[in-house]
Amino acid sequence: MALRSNRRIWITNVVLVVLVAAAIFAKSRITGELGAVQALSAENPAPQEPPAPSVAVYVLERADLAVKREYIGLVEPMQTVAIKPQVAGEIAEVHFKEGSLVKEGDLLFTLDARQYQANVALRKADLAKAQANHARAAKYHERLKAADQRSISASDLDMAQNDVLQGKAAIEQARAALRLAEIDLGYTKIKAPISGRIGRAEFTKGNYVTPASDQLANIVQVDPIRVAFALPDRDYLEQMEAFSSSGKSVYDTTIILANGREHPSGGERDFEDNAMDSRTGSIMTRLRFKNESGALVPGAMVRVRTKPARGHVAVVLPQEAVMANSSGDYVYVVDGANTAQIRPVTLGAEVGAMREVVSGLEAGETVIVRGLQSVRPGAAVNPSPMKADGEERTPAEMAMESGYDVIALKEPSSGSGQ
Repeated sequence: MALRSNRRIWITNVVLVVLVAAAIFAKSRITGELGAVQALSAENPAPQEPPAPSVAVYVLERADLAVKREYIGLVEPMQTVAIKPQVAGEIAEVHFKEGSLVKEGDLLFTLDARQYQANVALRKADLAKAQANHARAAKYHERLKAADQRSISASDLDMAQNDVLQGKAAIEQARAALRLAEIDLGYTKIKAPISGRIGRAEFTKGNYVTPASDQLANIVQVDPIRVAFALPDRDYLEQMEAFSSSGKSVYDTTIILANGREHPSGGERDFEDNAMDSRTGSIMTRLRFKNESGALVPGAMVRVRTKPARGHVAVVLPQEAVMANSSGDYVYVVDGANTAQIRPVTLGAEVGAMREVVSGLEAGETVIVRGLQSVRPGAAVNPSPMKADGEERTPAEMAMESGYDVIALKEPSSGSGQ
């Protein structure tokens, strides 16, 4: 019995030793695996959120979309005169320098006047003869009236009275002939009917000319001068409404010469044609300009830069900020938390690099212009002012790229209804 009891005690102790060893081995193994996991975690940290993409943004402002428009204009003289002879004769003298400025009344040509002077002298002699005949007839008629009525017949008295009347008529006829002769003599001195620039002398000294000959020279008035251009019907109607409401009659225009310089004088309304051109939907409009320098030459082509009579103030944004999907146009708007949000928009007129915003955006909001490929709705972005060619541009400078007049944000929004 004692032996069996000792055996059981020995077996129990062995089992306890084995269990303790197994426990120690399991603990060490778990500790090693945990350390390996911790080491692996240290070598490969958990993934983090990507940084917000950098984008270029533009702050919306309101601008006057009634930008200046340009038309092709033709310079026209106010008056043009073709100098032609009124009588026949040989040119005795040319009194002007070709291409020079002449004044009204300046002597241009002199014709040989000898035959016309002789004709004046002849007509003067005819007048004197008629006056003498009338005087003789008048005296004879007076003697008949003073004589005894029984010694003369009534027919003699009537004939004497008729001679007096015919004498008066002959005097008037001679005077008229003398006046015509004097007029013809005056035509031998050809003078400038207007002030302006005279062209080439088509006939010179020694040439025989008649009223049927071509023009001797040409004079165009150059100061003031006209510029004619075709004004679209819509702009014309708006301009007429502006004239009627303001009481003024002046176009806001600038003339650009062929060398790119502006003409120093502003234009004044001259007149418009009395009919609209049905083919082009425009009307010829003529403006009057001072031309003291002579820069505006008749027949030259110039650019007429006009500003519409009425403004059209609206929010504008760059074309490159606009994207489109099946629902229409949209932009990304950056909110106060620098988060990009999709905003549907309705766009209007397109001018240069800018578009009119009809609805969907307000002045002062910020839209993404560049870096759109990295933007996701509701995601954070890193905004910075838009730059071009390495230089930062303000929103006002961006709007001015298309010629807009940027309106300050502090102005009332009611101005957009102009």
